[in-house]
Amino acid sequence: MKIAVLADFHLGYARFLDDSFEQAERAFSRACEEADLVVLLGDLFDSRTPKQEILARSFKLFRSARGKKWEAKLVSYDSKDGRKNYAEVPVVAIHGTHERRTKELVNPIELLEKAGFLVNAHIATAVFEKDGERVALQGMGGVPEEYAKSAIEALSPKPVSGAFNIFLFHQSMKEFLPGESLMGMEDLPKEFDLYLCGHIHTKTVQKLDSGAYFIIPGSTVITQMRKEDAESKGFFIFDTRSREAVFHEIQSRPFFYEELEFKQAGLEEVLAKARKSIEKLLEKKSEAKPVIKLKLKGTVAKGLSQSNLDVSSIPMEFENRAIVEVDKDLESETLKEKIDKLRSLRESKLSVRDMGIEVLKSKLKQYGFKSNVDVETLYSMLSEEGKGSADKALKRILEM
Repeated sequence: MKIAVLADFHLGYARFLDDSFEQAERAFSRACEEADLVVLLGDLFDSRTPKQEILARSFKLFRSARGKKWEAKLVSYDSKDGRKNYAEVPVVAIHGTHERRTKELVNPIELLEKAGFLVNAHIATAVFEKDGERVALQGMGGVPEEYAKSAIEALSPKPVSGAFNIFLFHQSMKEFLPGESLMGMEDLPKEFDLYLCGHIHTKTVQKLDSGAYFIIPGSTVITQMRKEDAESKGFFIFDTRSREAVFHEIQSRPFFYEELEFKQAGLEEVLAKARKSIEKLLEKKSEAKPVIKLKLKGTVAKGLSQSNLDVSSIPMEFENRAIVEVDKDLESETLKEKIDKLRSLRESKLSVRDMGIEVLKSKLKQYGFKSNVDVETLYSMLSEEGKGSADKALKRILEM
Protein backbone atom coordinates (compact mmCIF):
# COMPACT_ATOMS: atom_id res chain seq x y z
CA MET A 1 0.00 0.00 0.00
CA LYS A 2 1.24 3.52 -0.81
CA ILE A 3 0.93 5.88 2.14
CA ALA A 4 1.23 9.65 1.74
CA VAL A 5 2.65 11.44 4.78
CA LEU A 6 1.92 15.16 5.27
CA ALA A 7 2.04 17.58 8.21
CA ASP A 8 1.98 21.15 9.43
CA PHE A 9 -0.16 22.98 6.86
CA HIS A 10 -0.73 25.81 9.36
CA LEU A 11 -3.89 26.88 7.53
CA GLY A 12 -4.70 30.45 8.46
CA TYR A 13 -1.11 31.48 9.22
CA ALA A 14 -1.52 35.26 9.05
CA ARG A 15 1.81 36.27 7.50
CA PHE A 16 1.46 33.87 4.56
CA LEU A 17 -2.27 33.18 4.59
CA ASP A 18 -2.71 32.38 0.90
CA ASP A 19 0.51 30.37 0.83
CA SER A 20 -0.73 28.18 3.68
CA PHE A 21 -3.82 27.19 1.67
CA GLU A 22 -2.39 27.08 -1.84
CA GLN A 23 0.61 24.96 -0.85
CA ALA A 24 -1.48 22.66 1.34
CA GLU A 25 -3.92 22.19 -1.57
CA ARG A 26 -1.10 21.26 -3.92
CA ALA A 27 0.29 18.73 -1.46
CA PHE A 28 -3.04 17.23 -0.37
CA SER A 29 -4.62 16.92 -3.83
CA ARG A 30 -1.49 15.34 -5.28
CA ALA A 31 -1.22 12.96 -2.31
CA CYS A 32 -4.82 11.86 -2.88
CA GLU A 33 -4.06 11.20 -6.55
CA GLU A 34 -0.91 9.14 -5.99
CA ALA A 35 -1.46 7.28 -2.70
CA ASP A 36 -3.82 4.63 -1.33
CA LEU A 37 -3.89 6.19 2.13
CA VAL A 38 -3.20 9.77 3.29
CA VAL A 39 -1.85 10.54 6.77
CA LEU A 40 -1.93 14.08 8.26
CA LEU A 41 0.28 14.60 11.31
CA GLY A 42 -1.25 17.64 13.00
CA ASP A 43 -1.00 21.43 12.99
CA LEU A 44 -3.21 21.46 9.93
CA PHE A 45 -4.48 24.74 11.37
CA ASP A 46 -2.43 27.54 12.87
CA SER A 47 -4.98 28.24 15.60
CA ARG A 48 -6.95 26.26 18.16
CA THR A 49 -10.08 28.19 17.17
CA PRO A 50 -9.83 29.07 13.47
CA LYS A 51 -12.10 31.79 12.12
CA GLN A 52 -15.14 30.64 10.17
CA GLU A 53 -13.59 31.93 6.95
CA ILE A 54 -10.55 29.71 7.55
CA LEU A 55 -12.74 26.71 8.33
CA ALA A 56 -14.87 27.26 5.22
CA ARG A 57 -11.78 27.41 3.04
CA SER A 58 -10.39 24.26 4.67
CA PHE A 59 -13.64 22.34 4.02
CA LYS A 60 -13.17 23.00 0.32
CA LEU A 61 -9.59 21.73 0.53
CA PHE A 62 -10.42 18.46 2.33
CA ARG A 63 -13.54 17.81 0.23
CA SER A 64 -11.27 17.10 -2.74
CA ALA A 65 -10.51 13.65 -1.26
CA ARG A 66 -14.11 12.63 -1.95
CA GLY A 67 -13.59 12.99 -5.68
CA LYS A 68 -11.45 9.86 -5.91
CA LYS A 69 -12.60 6.26 -5.97
CA TRP A 70 -10.52 4.79 -3.13
CA GLU A 71 -9.62 1.09 -3.06
CA ALA A 72 -8.35 1.06 0.53
CA LYS A 73 -11.28 0.59 2.90
CA LEU A 74 -11.61 1.09 6.66
CA VAL A 75 -12.32 -2.35 8.13
CA SER A 76 -11.91 -1.61 11.83
CA TYR A 77 -11.98 1.48 14.07
CA ASP A 78 -11.66 1.52 17.84
CA SER A 79 -11.06 4.59 20.01
CA LYS A 80 -10.32 4.61 23.73
CA ASP A 81 -12.90 7.33 24.38
CA GLY A 82 -15.72 5.65 22.42
CA ARG A 83 -15.69 8.04 19.42
CA LYS A 84 -17.31 6.94 16.19
CA ASN A 85 -15.91 7.36 12.70
CA TYR A 86 -17.92 9.27 10.07
CA ALA A 87 -15.40 9.42 7.21
CA GLU A 88 -15.63 7.28 4.10
CA VAL A 89 -12.21 8.23 2.76
CA PRO A 90 -8.82 6.79 3.81
CA VAL A 91 -7.54 10.09 5.19
CA VAL A 92 -6.19 9.74 8.73
CA ALA A 93 -5.16 12.57 11.07
CA ILE A 94 -4.17 13.56 14.59
CA HIS A 95 -4.23 17.01 16.16
CA GLY A 96 -1.06 19.04 16.72
CA THR A 97 0.10 21.46 19.38
CA HIS A 98 -1.49 24.42 17.59
CA GLU A 99 -4.87 22.65 17.64
CA ARG A 100 -4.77 21.17 21.13
CA ARG A 101 -7.65 22.16 23.42
CA THR A 102 -8.88 20.87 26.77
CA LYS A 103 -10.73 17.58 26.80
CA GLU A 104 -14.17 19.18 27.12
CA LEU A 105 -13.71 21.39 24.03
CA VAL A 106 -13.77 20.42 20.35
CA ASN A 107 -10.50 20.96 18.49
CA PRO A 108 -10.36 21.60 14.72
CA ILE A 109 -9.38 18.00 13.88
CA GLU A 110 -12.38 16.70 15.81
CA LEU A 111 -14.53 19.12 13.83
CA LEU A 112 -13.21 17.72 10.54
CA GLU A 113 -13.76 14.22 11.96
CA LYS A 114 -17.41 14.91 12.76
CA ALA A 115 -17.90 16.44 9.29
CA GLY A 116 -16.67 13.18 7.75
CA PHE A 117 -13.52 14.60 6.15
CA LEU A 118 -11.06 12.33 7.96
CA VAL A 119 -10.51 9.47 10.40
CA ASN A 120 -9.20 10.70 13.76
CA ALA A 121 -6.43 8.39 15.00
CA HIS A 122 -5.82 10.15 18.32
CA ILE A 123 -5.95 7.43 21.05
CA ALA A 124 -7.55 5.19 18.46
CA THR A 125 -6.73 2.30 16.13
CA ALA A 126 -7.82 2.44 12.48
CA VAL A 127 -7.25 -0.58 10.21
CA PHE A 128 -7.44 -0.25 6.41
CA GLU A 129 -7.37 -3.02 3.83
CA LYS A 130 -6.53 -3.14 0.14
CA ASP A 131 -6.01 -6.29 -1.97
CA GLY A 132 -5.68 -8.40 1.16
CA GLU A 133 -3.03 -6.18 2.78
CA ARG A 134 -3.88 -4.56 6.11
CA VAL A 135 -2.41 -1.36 7.52
CA ALA A 136 -3.10 -0.42 11.14
CA LEU A 137 -2.63 3.16 12.34
CA GLN A 138 -2.53 4.31 15.97
CA GLY A 139 -1.85 7.83 17.10
CA MET A 140 -1.32 10.34 19.84
CA GLY A 141 -2.06 14.00 19.15
CA GLY A 142 0.17 16.77 20.46
CA VAL A 143 0.53 17.05 24.24
CA PRO A 144 2.66 19.42 26.39
CA GLU A 145 6.29 18.38 25.98
CA GLU A 146 6.76 17.54 29.67
CA TYR A 147 3.95 14.95 29.45
CA ALA A 148 4.92 13.32 26.13
CA LYS A 149 6.86 10.37 27.58
CA SER A 150 4.26 9.55 30.25
CA ALA A 151 1.40 10.00 27.76
CA ILE A 152 2.87 7.41 25.38
CA GLU A 153 3.50 5.09 28.30
CA ALA A 154 -0.09 5.49 29.50
CA LEU A 155 -1.48 4.98 25.99
CA SER A 156 0.68 1.86 25.64
CA PRO A 157 -0.10 1.18 21.96
CA LYS A 158 0.45 -2.39 20.76
CA PRO A 159 0.87 -3.54 17.14
CA VAL A 160 -2.10 -5.21 15.45
CA SER A 161 -1.37 -8.80 14.47
CA GLY A 162 -1.26 -9.49 10.73
CA ALA A 163 -0.98 -5.81 9.76
CA PHE A 164 1.66 -3.29 8.78
CA ASN A 165 1.71 -1.11 11.90
CA ILE A 166 2.14 2.67 11.99
CA PHE A 167 2.37 4.98 14.99
CA LEU A 168 1.54 8.68 14.50
CA PHE A 169 2.52 11.44 16.90
CA HIS A 170 3.16 15.20 17.00
CA GLN A 171 5.98 16.20 19.37
CA SER A 172 9.44 17.72 19.67
CA MET A 173 12.25 15.15 19.83
CA LYS A 174 15.69 15.59 21.37
CA GLU A 175 17.35 14.04 18.32
CA PHE A 176 16.18 17.00 16.21
CA LEU A 177 15.59 19.90 18.62
CA PRO A 178 17.57 21.15 21.65
CA GLY A 179 16.33 19.90 25.02
CA GLU A 180 17.47 16.82 26.89
CA SER A 181 14.10 16.61 28.68
CA LEU A 182 12.30 16.05 25.36
CA MET A 183 11.15 12.60 24.34
CA GLY A 184 13.47 10.59 22.12
CA MET A 185 13.55 7.52 19.92
CA GLU A 186 13.87 5.29 22.96
CA ASP A 187 10.44 6.49 24.20
CA LEU A 188 8.55 5.35 21.09
CA PRO A 189 6.31 2.27 21.44
CA LYS A 190 8.03 -0.92 20.37
CA GLU A 191 7.51 -3.27 17.41
CA PHE A 192 5.86 -0.84 14.98
CA ASP A 193 6.92 -0.89 11.32
CA LEU A 194 6.73 2.85 10.70
CA TYR A 195 6.82 5.93 12.94
CA LEU A 196 5.46 9.23 11.60
CA CYS A 197 6.17 12.50 13.40
CA GLY A 198 4.68 15.98 12.92
CA HIS A 199 5.57 19.30 14.58
CA ILE A 200 9.19 19.46 13.36
CA HIS A 201 9.33 21.53 10.17
CA THR A 202 12.39 19.97 8.52
CA LYS A 203 11.99 16.67 6.69
CA THR A 204 13.88 13.47 7.41
CA VAL A 205 13.78 9.72 6.76
CA GLN A 206 15.66 7.23 8.90
CA LYS A 207 15.89 3.47 9.17
CA LEU A 208 16.07 2.52 12.85
CA ASP A 209 18.13 -0.26 14.38
CA SER A 210 14.94 -2.26 14.81
CA GLY A 211 14.41 -2.26 11.03
CA ALA A 212 11.46 0.13 11.31
CA TYR A 213 11.34 3.45 9.47
CA PHE A 214 10.97 6.94 10.89
CA ILE A 215 9.66 9.87 8.82
CA ILE A 216 9.18 13.58 9.44
CA PRO A 217 7.58 15.18 6.35
CA GLY A 218 8.16 18.80 7.45
CA SER A 219 5.86 21.75 6.94
CA THR A 220 4.25 22.79 3.64
CA VAL A 221 4.58 26.53 4.41
CA ILE A 222 7.24 28.91 5.76
CA THR A 223 6.50 29.88 9.36
CA GLN A 224 9.67 30.43 11.37
CA MET A 225 12.04 31.84 8.70
CA ARG A 226 14.97 29.80 9.98
CA LYS A 227 17.79 28.44 7.86
CA GLU A 228 16.05 25.06 7.71
CA ASP A 229 12.97 26.63 6.06
CA ALA A 230 14.97 27.06 2.86
CA GLU A 231 14.58 23.37 2.02
CA SER A 232 11.94 22.24 -0.48
CA LYS A 233 8.34 21.72 0.65
CA GLY A 234 6.19 18.69 -0.06
CA PHE A 235 5.31 15.25 1.29
CA PHE A 236 6.53 11.65 1.38
CA ILE A 237 4.97 8.53 -0.08
CA PHE A 238 5.99 5.35 1.71
CA ASP A 239 5.51 2.00 -0.04
CA THR A 240 4.80 -0.76 2.48
CA ARG A 241 6.07 -3.46 0.12
CA SER A 242 9.31 -1.96 -1.17
CA ARG A 243 9.87 -0.10 2.14
CA GLU A 244 10.92 2.98 0.20
CA ALA A 245 10.05 6.58 1.06
CA VAL A 246 10.03 9.05 -1.85
CA PHE A 247 9.74 12.80 -1.37
CA HIS A 248 7.35 14.66 -3.67
CA GLU A 249 8.18 18.34 -3.95
CA ILE A 250 5.44 20.92 -4.44
CA GLN A 251 5.63 24.41 -5.89
CA SER A 252 6.10 26.84 -3.00
CA ARG A 253 7.20 30.40 -2.35
CA PRO A 254 11.02 30.59 -2.59
CA PHE A 255 12.83 31.24 0.68
CA PHE A 256 16.47 32.25 0.92
CA TYR A 257 18.49 32.44 4.11
CA GLU A 258 21.92 34.08 4.06
CA GLU A 259 24.43 34.98 6.75
CA LEU A 260 26.69 37.98 6.20
CA GLU A 261 29.88 38.40 8.25
CA PHE A 262 31.32 41.82 9.14
CA LYS A 263 34.48 43.00 10.88
CA GLN A 264 34.59 46.53 12.29
CA ALA A 265 32.13 47.60 9.58
CA GLY A 266 30.47 50.98 9.21
CA LEU A 267 26.78 51.48 8.46
CA GLU A 268 27.35 52.12 4.75
CA GLU A 269 29.36 48.92 4.39
CA VAL A 270 26.63 46.91 6.12
CA LEU A 271 23.89 48.42 3.93
CA ALA A 272 25.90 47.99 0.73
CA LYS A 273 26.72 44.33 1.43
CA ALA A 274 23.10 43.58 2.35
CA ARG A 275 21.82 45.21 -0.88
CA LYS A 276 24.35 43.31 -2.99
CA SER A 277 23.37 39.99 -1.38
CA ILE A 278 19.65 40.58 -1.99
CA GLU A 279 20.22 41.63 -5.62
CA LYS A 280 22.18 38.44 -6.25
CA LEU A 281 19.42 36.29 -4.73
CA LEU A 282 16.81 38.06 -6.84
CA GLU A 283 18.63 36.91 -9.98
CA LYS A 284 17.01 33.52 -9.28
CA LYS A 285 13.73 34.05 -11.11
CA SER A 286 10.50 32.82 -9.54
CA GLU A 287 6.78 33.26 -10.12
CA ALA A 288 6.08 34.27 -6.51
CA LYS A 289 7.74 37.09 -4.60
CA PRO A 290 10.56 35.39 -2.66
CA VAL A 291 11.16 35.59 1.07
CA ILE A 292 14.71 36.59 2.04
CA LYS A 293 16.14 36.37 5.56
CA LEU A 294 19.51 38.08 6.15
CA LYS A 295 21.44 37.30 9.31
CA LEU A 296 24.06 39.99 9.99
CA LYS A 297 26.92 38.76 12.19
CA GLY A 298 30.26 40.05 13.44
CA THR A 299 31.45 43.45 14.63
CA VAL A 300 30.87 47.06 13.65
CA ALA A 301 33.06 50.14 13.77
CA LYS A 302 33.77 51.96 17.00
CA GLY A 303 30.87 54.17 18.02
CA LEU A 304 28.27 51.88 16.43
CA SER A 305 26.24 49.21 18.17
CA GLN A 306 23.38 46.90 17.31
CA SER A 307 20.88 49.35 18.80
CA ASN A 308 21.94 52.33 16.69
CA LEU A 309 22.72 50.44 13.48
CA ASP A 310 19.56 51.26 11.47
CA VAL A 311 18.94 48.77 8.65
CA SER A 312 15.16 49.31 8.45
CA SER A 313 15.49 50.87 4.98
CA ILE A 314 16.48 47.51 3.45
CA PRO A 315 13.10 45.71 3.69
CA MET A 316 11.29 48.84 2.46
CA GLU A 317 13.70 49.30 -0.43
CA PHE A 318 12.93 45.82 -1.80
CA GLU A 319 9.27 45.50 -0.74
CA ASN A 320 7.99 45.41 -4.35
CA ARG A 321 10.36 42.60 -5.30
CA ALA A 322 10.79 40.48 -2.15
CA ILE A 323 9.71 39.98 1.44
CA VAL A 324 12.88 40.81 3.35
CA GLU A 325 13.66 40.32 7.02
CA VAL A 326 16.96 41.42 8.56
CA ASP A 327 18.23 39.93 11.81
CA LYS A 328 21.14 41.76 13.45
CA ASP A 329 23.72 40.08 15.66
CA LEU A 330 26.39 42.79 15.54
CA GLU A 331 28.44 44.38 18.31
CA SER A 332 31.26 46.91 18.49
CA GLU A 333 33.26 44.43 20.57
CA THR A 334 31.28 41.43 21.58
CA LEU A 335 31.30 39.97 25.05
CA LYS A 336 32.48 36.73 23.48
CA GLU A 337 35.58 38.45 22.06
CA LYS A 338 36.43 39.90 25.45
CA ILE A 339 35.94 36.56 27.16
CA ASP A 340 38.00 34.77 24.50
CA LYS A 341 40.81 37.31 24.94
CA LEU A 342 40.87 36.88 28.72
CA ARG A 343 40.65 33.11 28.42
CA SER A 344 43.59 33.12 26.01
CA LEU A 345 45.67 35.15 28.48
CA ARG A 346 44.70 32.85 31.36
CA GLU A 347 45.59 29.72 29.40
CA SER A 348 49.01 31.21 28.58
CA LYS A 349 49.81 30.80 32.31
CA LEU A 350 50.57 34.50 32.76
CA SER A 351 50.32 36.08 36.19
CA VAL A 352 47.53 38.53 36.95
CA ARG A 353 50.08 41.36 36.60
CA ASP A 354 51.30 40.08 33.23
CA MET A 355 47.72 39.66 31.99
CA GLY A 356 47.01 43.25 33.00
CA ILE A 357 50.07 44.44 31.10
CA GLU A 358 48.96 42.53 27.97
CA VAL A 359 45.46 44.09 28.15
CA LEU A 360 47.00 47.56 28.59
CA LYS A 361 49.28 46.98 25.58
CA SER A 362 46.29 46.03 23.48
CA LYS A 363 44.34 49.12 24.51
CA LEU A 364 47.26 51.50 23.86
CA LYS A 365 47.76 49.96 20.42
CA GLN A 366 44.04 50.30 19.69
CA TYR A 367 44.24 54.06 20.38
CA GLY A 368 47.33 54.62 18.24
CA PHE A 369 50.18 54.79 20.76
CA LYS A 370 53.65 53.70 19.64
CA SER A 371 54.81 50.16 20.22
CA ASN A 372 57.94 51.30 22.11
CA VAL A 373 55.92 52.66 25.05
CA ASP A 374 57.21 51.52 28.45
CA VAL A 375 54.00 49.70 29.31
CA GLU A 376 55.36 47.98 32.40
CA THR A 377 56.26 51.32 34.06
CA LEU A 378 52.88 52.74 33.08
CA TYR A 379 51.09 49.68 34.49
CA SER A 380 53.04 50.04 37.76
CA MET A 381 51.95 53.67 38.05
CA LEU A 382 48.31 52.71 37.51
CA SER A 383 48.65 49.92 40.08
CA GLU A 384 50.15 52.12 42.78
CA GLU A 385 48.02 53.03 45.73
CA GLY A 386 47.97 56.52 47.11
CA LYS A 387 47.19 60.01 46.01
CA GLY A 388 48.58 61.11 42.68
CA SER A 389 49.35 57.71 41.14
CA ALA A 390 46.65 57.99 38.46
CA ASP A 391 47.76 61.58 37.71
CA LYS A 392 51.35 60.41 37.20
CA ALA A 393 50.18 57.73 34.78
CA LEU A 394 48.02 60.21 32.85
CA LYS A 395 50.96 62.61 32.57
CA ARG A 396 53.17 59.81 31.22
CA ILE A 397 50.50 58.87 28.64
CA LEU A 398 50.24 62.48 27.43
CA GLU A 399 54.00 62.60 26.98
CA MET A 400 54.01 59.56 24.70
